[in-house]
Amino acid sequence: MLDTRSIMIAFDKDTPVGYIHTAFAPSENGYSFDYSTGQICFLCVDPQYSDAVGAAATLIHAGEDYLSGLGARKIFGGSPSPSVPFYTGFYSGGAAVGILQSDATLINAFYEANYRIHRTTTWFHFALLNYTFEPRDYASAITAETLDYGDMEVEISEVPMAKTWYEGCAFVNGIWFDATAYLVQSNRPVARLRTRISYPDTESTLTMYGGTWLASLMELRVHPDFADGGIQQFLLGELVRYLISYNQIVQIDAHAAEDSLLFALLRYQSWSERDSGCLFVKEL
Repeated sequence: MLDTRSIMIAFDKDTPVGYIHTAFAPSENGYSFDYSTGQICFLCVDPQYSDAVGAAATLIHAGEDYLSGLGARKIFGGSPSPSVPFYTGFYSGGAAVGILQSDATLINAFYEANYRIHRTTTWFHFALLNYTFEPRDYASAITAETLDYGDMEVEISEVPMAKTWYEGCAFVNGIWFDATAYLVQSNRPVARLRTRISYPDTESTLTMYGGTWLASLMELRVHPDFADGGIQQFLLGELVRYLISYNQIVQIDAHAAEDSLLFALLRYQSWSERDSGCLFVKEL
């Protein structure tokens, strides 16, 4: 049940000037809450308000009072994926990008409230029709030995959308896929790219993603023996070929941490970078 005390609105006389929504992180098993870890899921203020930073800081402190009163000893500013209640994909994509760095008001408010940056995420975007494929017979020195892509096989399979109660609440209106690259001779998996396909809620007055389906790259894992080669590009290309078969999908987004393999791949391929986000944290 939603605790209405977790949502607060700031007013200047009779005019609303800001809004904050707080919640708690999921427990380790995902079937209850961890009341020691709070989250500021969403924060916004009227950018035209004369003291926008002050209003944001006031809301942050009010949110902290609510969360700490119920046991929180650590609070995140922005939702750390996969703990993304209520606002999954609000800025497009299949995860939470955090507090947008382009929003100087909120960034300054978190600094004034003594938060520090825990992680930075970049919001990438690409139009499917603009993707350039490498030939499938392209030979690349993936390891010390030259390995032809003909020796690789990619399997794309649907995976359960939600494994726990919390994930079921956070991730809706979507399908999850794993694209896994195998060595043909040994059937050894060497890389996996997890993707979420989001579709608009036709029963909602809020048409998410502009009414189109959206593919979101969620996570890239590569075996260390293959991390220095071209298998990432090959796997992404095979996934894009598959996604094109969905006529409704016209774009791919990703929210990638700057220390991740996915970030390195998308930066290497010169994907458009729409913005970046900060996940803040504060120990109480």
